[in-house]
This record gives sequence, structure tokens and C-alpha cells, in this order.
Amino acid sequence: MTAFPFSAWSSPREANYVEAFLVALTIMVLPMFEAPTNVFSVLFIFFWVFNAVKLKSLGRAAPFEPLVFALAVILWVAPFFSEFWSDVNSLESGRRWSLLATFVILVARLDYSYRMISIIWICFMLGGVLAVGESFWVWSENGKEYPEFRSVGHVNHSSMYTLTVFAAGLGALMRKNYLFRSVGFCGVVCMIAFLPASRSIVGAVSLFVVLFVWLLIITIKIWSFKTVMITFLGSSAVIGVVFLLPWSDGIRDEVILRVSGGNFWSGRDGILRSALAVWDKHPWVGTGFGSFGIATSREAVEAALLESNLPYDPQLYWHFPHGHNLWTTMLVERGLIGVFLITALLITYLKLFSSWISVGRSMSSIDNATATGALLITVGFIVAGLGNTTMMNEHGMAGMTFLSLSYAFLRARSSE
Repeated sequence: MTAFPFSAWSSPREANYVEAFLVALTIMVLPMFEAPTNVFSVLFIFFWVFNAVKLKSLGRAAPFEPLVFALAVILWVAPFFSEFWSDVNSLESGRRWSLLATFVILVARLDYSYRMISIIWICFMLGGVLAVGESFWVWSENGKEYPEFRSVGHVNHSSMYTLTVFAAGLGALMRKNYLFRSVGFCGVVCMIAFLPASRSIVGAVSLFVVLFVWLLIITIKIWSFKTVMITFLGSSAVIGVVFLLPWSDGIRDEVILRVSGGNFWSGRDGILRSALAVWDKHPWVGTGFGSFGIATSREAVEAALLESNLPYDPQLYWHFPHGHNLWTTMLVERGLIGVFLITALLITYLKLFSSWISVGRSMSSIDNATATGALLITVGFIVAGLGNTTMMNEHGMAGMTFLSLSYAFLRARSSE
């Protein structure tokens, strides 16, 4: 029997069309159908392992792989050190994010051709557009206050998902292929259209920041005043028309209420106080995925304050199922180690994709577009993460999958 070579851990392996097809299906149905997403994800992992054994190659590890892996491992460890063991056990805590982590790690280990990355990219955009259309249709039928994506099941997280598609769409606009630009433009417009109905201030602010960074990249890469002005005026016109139309009344009222009212942070400062009151009970690895609501409940906060001889004020301490901030949620659910790992992961993403963009004008349009889309998604994760819990659930899997694909594609291109 031939021994499995240790060098296989770092040997290049190109994705076959079955693997690429399953990635495309996963990322397309992700915002709409939870069960098919899980099925396609598991099938991809199965075929990946089958081909790895068959070809005796595990592909090449990405620089961010250890960080993603460690973030998943914490979730299996945390419940063993928490009094919430019976409420959030290790299986429930770890399995969902572990599937996400395994999927994005294995996606990044393969190399992808020009055709593969194009098909997967289009499927990503198509899934977002279909999800917006379906959410508006269901919204008109069910009479709810906000539209939401079917598998995401929450308006704010749906808004976070649109941000990843918006960023990838802006990247697509930088390709020279007019069909691809049309797909990107359609994705960008549809994601903008979702924001007024969602009334997401965090989503709107993040969208403007991502758009600003995109324009900054265009300025640096092209140095054409005419191109930048046309792009800026065109983008501003699209956003302005959308936000001035009658269906944007809700988000305009929300902005006025936030600015003129007494709750500018929408309770996020109170949620942070609750997290800070209890985090030192489980400082290193936290209490496990999905435990934020239990760990920062009124009872838990009151007990922690009582131990420190501090009074509980319901006006100062707010209680929600998640932290409405990436780092606040990480602090409670994955502790200081989780905060360090997620910060290091975002810095790694920024460093990787900004370094490709800074290569210069010699980059091909698809390389430039891929690096730009990935960088913009990272910017969206960071900015939106200040006001909501990004990089979790469906929007986290979508964005991190695109980042893995982008890195793997650019890595293969740079070695040609």
C-alpha cells in the first residue's frame, strides 16, 4: 500500500466541475433555502474528500485557514466551561458554524479556472437578486413590517446578506466583459432597492462606505477624473432615486428618529453594557454559539452586578439574542480568544486582497475585479460589524465563501 504523502498538504489541486458546480449551487440557494444549502454543502465536502483521496492531494492551505479552524474549535470547547451547558450543548453550539468553517476552508484549498470563477460569481449574484425578489413578493402577501430572506429569517441579517452581494457586484463592474457588468449592475441595483424597505441604518451606512472605498480604488487604479466623476454621479443618482421614492419613507423616518431622538445607538450601548457585565464569567472561550441571549439575560446581568455591589438599571442594560456588534457577540460567545481570532482574520483578509489590488495596472480585469470584490466584502464585514453581528449564519457563509474563492483563484493566477 502506498503511504499517503505528507507533501499532499501543500500540493496544488484544481477543482473539478462537480466541485465547482456544488459551490455554485450552494452559494445560489444560500439566501433562500436552508435545507438545500446544507445538502449541497455536505455533498461538496464529500466529493472534495473523495477527490482528495483519489488524487492524493489536499490542495493548498490559505493563510486564513488556521484562524477559521480555530474559531470553529472554540465552539466545541466553550460549553464545557459554561453553566449554560444544558441550554447550549457542544453539538448545537459547534455544528452550524463548523459546517460553514469546513466549507470555506475546503473551497480555498482548490484552484479555479476563469470559467469556474465566472459561473460561481454569477450564481452568487443571481441568488441575491432572486432572494430580494422573493422577499418582496412574500412581504406583499404576509403583511409583515419588513421583508426578509427566506433562509435568513431576519430583516437585519437579510440586509447584511445584501451587502455581500452589493460588494461583489461592484467588483463585477470592473470587468471588461459587458455581460458580466450587466449582471453586476443588476445585483447592485437590487441590493440598493432592498435597503429602504428594510429600514436598516447599519446597512445603509455600510453600503455608502463600501461604495466610497470602491470609488477610491477606481481613482487609484485609473487616475481618470472623467471616469471617477461619471461613476460617482451615476452611483449617487441610483441611490438618490431609490431613497427619494415613496417606499423609502420608512428609512428616512428612521434616520430622523435616530438623529433627533434619545436613542441614537438603538440600544447597542445597553447591549454592550450587558456583555461587559458578564463576559469575565467566561473570559477566554465564551459560552458558545447562539448563547448570547442567555448569557446576557436580565437575570444573568443582575446576578453579575450584585456580586460587584453595583445596581441594575433597566435603562442602561439591554437584552437581545445577539450583540448587534461583531466583537460584542464574539466576546460573550467565544471570549477574548474569539475576539482576537476574528480581528486577526479580518486583518488577514484586508492584507491579502489589498496587496493584490496594489500590484498595479498590469493586472487583468478579472484579477482586479476579483480582488476588489473580496476587499469590499471585507470592508462591509468590518463596518457593518460595528452595528450588527456579521460573519455569522447565511451572510457570513456567503461572504467568506466568496473570499475563499477569490483567494484561491488569485493564488492560481499568480502562479501561472
